[in-house]
Amino acid sequence: QKAILAAAVESAFPSGAPPDPREEMIIDPAYEKLYNKVLLETNQLFTDQRNKAVMDFDAIGCFIAEGHLNQLCDGARAISQLHNMKRDDGHYLLHHSVHVAVLAGLMGRWLRWPSSRRQRLLLAGLFHDIGKLYMPLDLLDKKGALTEQEWRIITQHPEKGYEILCKSGWAGETELVDGVRQHHERCDGTGYPHKLKKAKISAFGRILAILDAYDAMAANRSYARRWSPFDAFDALLADMMAGKLDAEYGVLFVKKVCQALIGSWVRLSNGKKAKIIYIDQSRTSALPIVETEDGEFWDVATKAGIKITELLTYDEIVAK
Repeated sequence: QKAILAAAVESAFPSGAPPDPREEMIIDPAYEKLYNKVLLETNQLFTDQRNKAVMDFDAIGCFIAEGHLNQLCDGARAISQLHNMKRDDGHYLLHHSVHVAVLAGLMGRWLRWPSSRRQRLLLAGLFHDIGKLYMPLDLLDKKGALTEQEWRIITQHPEKGYEILCKSGWAGETELVDGVRQHHERCDGTGYPHKLKKAKISAFGRILAILDAYDAMAANRSYARRWSPFDAFDALLADMMAGKLDAEYGVLFVKKVCQALIGSWVRLSNGKKAKIIYIDQSRTSALPIVETEDGEFWDVATKAGIKITELLTYDEIVAK
């Protein structure tokens, strides 16, 4: 273990100088500009959708043809940039939809799918929660526990999204619309809206279930504080072990995202900020080696009483 720590330290910072977040390009200005542009374009699509009750194929075609959303799916950079984007602006659904679309685009690449299938998965990710446009806002933003009746209303959103896409002429895009309909199904039959088991859940549905769950845990919501990505990985892996989430897709996702988090900044349970410099890729549940803002190197897995509480945004990293 000491040899691994020494090698990680030497390769990450051979000069021995502690990291200074102010000197790093934590947010790529070009990526941020593109992300904000996609956010505005997606907002326009969603606004038109809410007003017309059907999808505008011409508008979606122009949106995809511009290629901005595909450009956001830029390998490891996409993961770190998405986590650094500020999204506490009251537009959770909008950010979440774009994030899941980008994660879907990445998954398609990691699975080495042909471009046409990757594009369908990306669109399924973008529109997976489109049914929520027709859910009462007071329920979506409710901080307390939902009543049984309120929960029944919320669980209708996958079916509503499916109906919207089919009415818009997408019924023939079976993988896409099934993915939207099934992203809350679970392989053991405990999901909704139809309590399907794994054999009847499409590949898109099983993938989107993982991406949707991960991004929801990674964000601040009206009723919950965001999770550390490593706590989110543990939750995903627990659901895989319990037979709820697809293990084949889930393990690939966790390993790839872990790899992409190297170089990211986190907050530790003692309040210190630290930079991830190494993660053991041989184990899906591995915790990272970090360098603290004081220049100390810690193996979180062996540091008693210390855990990673959250991944930090740029504003949180540079804050005094």
